Amino acid sequence: MTMFSRPEKNYAIGDSVIESIITDAAHPLGLISKIIPDGSKILDVGAGSGVLARLLVRAGKSVVIDGVEPNRFAASFALPLYRHLYVGYAGEFIAKIKEENYDYVVLADVMEHTPDPMAFMSEILDCLGDEVKILISVPNVAFGGVRLALMNGRFSYVDSGLLERTHLRFFTLSSALSLFEGLAIKVENISILGRSFYRTEFSRKELASNPFRIISLALNREARAYQYLFALSRATSIDVEISYHGAGPLKIIFESLVAWPWVMRLVRKYRGA
Repeated sequence: MTMFSRPEKNYAIGDSVIESIITDAAHPLGLISKIIPDGSKILDVGAGSGVLARLLVRAGKSVVIDGVEPNRFAASFALPLYRHLYVGYAGEFIAKIKEENYDYVVLADVMEHTPDPMAFMSEILDCLGDEVKILISVPNVAFGGVRLALMNGRFSYVDSGLLERTHLRFFTLSSALSLFEGLAIKVENISILGRSFYRTEFSRKELASNPFRIISLALNREARAYQYLFALSRATSIDVEISYHGAGPLKIIFESLVAWPWVMRLVRKYRGA
């Protein structure tokens, strides 16, 4: 089953990027590396160039980690970091996955690249044990930046971001929860990963709007969500925990100020004084 292909340059991840992920409160891989405990056995589906493995090493955690990665160029970076790295699509390695008893299966920004997320997930779930924890991150197409861009008639694909050109499916919180309900897996935790509209791939021209609309979106928790990270299991009954990470409404409102003409005039006047 096709997952994704992206520019090769995006797989060359330097140490400075790893450090930035560690300090980024709203990065899904950073959070995942904190959630997974020492001694775990992990399957990283869509391992890319091995960022999760590097983060776990950086955190000093002793784990057993296997990976699945369809891009051979990315896999060339990841290969030394994994016990077993399967180069291809997850569906090609079902028999091998069944032989293992993983504690965690990670699908970080993978679901949106699949033509049929329900079929893709069903195939993986069928070969996992009952005690496994599944960590899934997905981008949020209801992010405020997307909403503002659409109001300005813009829906521009990019090499990396919410509107990455390789995305085949788009998720909101409700559509992701509907998918999990259809798969009969329970949500244990929802991590809302918030970002300022002005610190993402959207230009100020795309985000141009009246201040009241921007404030309204900044105060909306789902509009601030750039991504969601879900912790899932086969538990029969569980209370869902919700946590928020990243930019709050005041940060977004403050950063929007410089887009308003009267503020820009004041800035220019101050600089010229």
